[in-house]
Amino acid sequence: MRGIIIKHISLEDFQAVRSMEAIEVYIDLGMFEEAEAELRELDPAWFASQRVLSLQLRVLTGLSDV
Repeated sequence: MRGIIIKHISLEDFQAVRSMEAIEVYIDLGMFEEAEAELRELDPAWFASQRVLSLQLRVLTGLSDV
């Protein structure tokens, strides 16, 4: 069984992870404007993350198809 033990996570990091999950749900539902709004709320430091860059590309692709 695989598990991760987290000793400490800041409230800001927790909120960022929740925002990324919300962005993924918005993308899956085709709600690209809402996903883009969530992306704008993220701390710019998160844009160095591969996950956020991937989400951003998916949102931009979705917006260009509309």
